[in-house]
Amino acid sequence: MIFVILVLYGITAGFFISKGKMKMSQAMIPLIAFAILSSVALGQNYTVSLIPEANDGIGISNFLATFLLPEDGWTKEMFLSKFELYLGISIALILLYFILVIVEKIKLSVTA
Repeated sequence: MIFVILVLYGITAGFFISKGKMKMSQAMIPLIAFAILSSVALGQNYTVSLIPEANDGIGISNFLATFLLPEDGWTKEMFLSKFELYLGISIALILLYFILVIVEKIKLSVTA
């Protein structure tokens, strides 16, 4: 489900970028927001899994985590690894955003 939404967003953003109506750095902002929100959701899910009194066992504790985690095979280590993965993706997208902004500013100053 999320993969389909991201592909549709990529196609739409690519169309607007190719037409010159949107900069590539602007297209990155929703992706960064989604990655950060996912990291927060998975981090919260991991911390709740560490408290045995919160559940009768291990479970998914929020809506977004249900879409990001597999159906079965839940372990605390898997929750931590998914959280670290999305945290890394968030950091990489933020760094890529800053690189794109710098490249766009340089490109704008060269053409001006």
